[in-house]
Amino acid sequence: MSHPVRALLLENGGIDATHCEGAAFQSLCAAERRRVGARDDAELARHLRQDEAALHAFVAQVAVPETWFFRYPMSFEALHAHLTGRDRPVRIASIGCATGQEAYTAAATALAALGPGGSVSVEAFDRNPVAIEVARRAQWTGSLALRASVPIWATPWIRIEPNGAWIHPHVKAAVSCTHVRSSAHMIEVLEGRTFDVVLCRNLLIYLDASTRDALVAAMVRAVPVGGLLMLGHAERVDLGPSWHRDDRPESFAWHRGALPPLVSPSPALERSSGPRASRDAARGAAEPIVLRPTMMDRQASASMASAESPTTAADGAVPHAAAQDTSLDRQVGSLFAHAETAMAAHDHVRALEILEQVIYLAPQHDLAMLALATVAERLGRFDEAKRWRTRAQRAAAHGRNAP
Repeated sequence: MSHPVRALLLENGGIDATHCEGAAFQSLCAAERRRVGARDDAELARHLRQDEAALHAFVAQVAVPETWFFRYPMSFEALHAHLTGRDRPVRIASIGCATGQEAYTAAATALAALGPGGSVSVEAFDRNPVAIEVARRAQWTGSLALRASVPIWATPWIRIEPNGAWIHPHVKAAVSCTHVRSSAHMIEVLEGRTFDVVLCRNLLIYLDASTRDALVAAMVRAVPVGGLLMLGHAERVDLGPSWHRDDRPESFAWHRGALPPLVSPSPALERSSGPRASRDAARGAAEPIVLRPTMMDRQASASMASAESPTTAADGAVPHAAAQDTSLDRQVGSLFAHAETAMAAHDHVRALEILEQVIYLAPQHDLAMLALATVAERLGRFDEAKRWRTRAQRAAAHGRNAP
């Protein structure tokens, strides 16, 4: 017979079954039975089902919400370096924020990188309402909650004092805390959103495989090209070839880089695959690109703005130049590299023109779609950005389901 409390936890939030078994779990159940006066585990399960606060408190003991300021110091050194020199607002998500120290640390790090006039917003999410309330109050007690070694560059924003943590008002104002009902709710919240940085530290290890995969996919969709995903030391996930790990030891940070995987390659790309094509692509990244005529650019732009499936020309014919291009993968890769250069230089109009060329040549290029969403947001075209993100999600799903 299934353990009733275990069944309730698995039903309630996608917790990995391995955390709901063994002597430690039995001990937690016994302690909770004594606390609430339940005669057996079935009665305890009924009590937890009826008392949401007690259920969240019990779940917090199974999935321990351990956090403190500047946990994994090299992670925040990486974040500080990543954001230094930015001249635009920074948006950060802290997923599974527990009692909030990580979210305030991220805000302080971003403000230290951008300077006092920087615009920073950190959205902190957790399914435990008790932990979220602690995070909102930004008041912590106890040596474990306050243990930290604050970098010199962060001391204007956060200091650990004998009677608690001092948080600069700008750091407090940058952080908002949101209670999510479940991992599925967290995924819903992420859909259509963009964050320059996403932190999800040692949460994934507590989730079952399907919930974990779905949350990772949602986080990947939320981080644009040039963004940063920060995990915990226990996470082992495959983010794909467009991501590269930060070279700082124990930073557990992943940058979304410039390598543009085509999730649904065209026959021309398949024919040109192999070691020689890889060498050609590497050489082609530095070659100058001749963009298509302005009229075609306008036609492509109109079709993209409608968020419908991309087409080639109005009569369905492939343009003559594209038909004769025997190294389409080189052209796409080089175009994408030029678009990223334009984005880095904040030349958003130019980046938009080049990225539309990428989509013209590679209609299922999900990274180009995500980059277009980012550019559209920076130009204030938020509806257009949302459409591009939806298309990127569909393209990625199409690539996973392709034979």
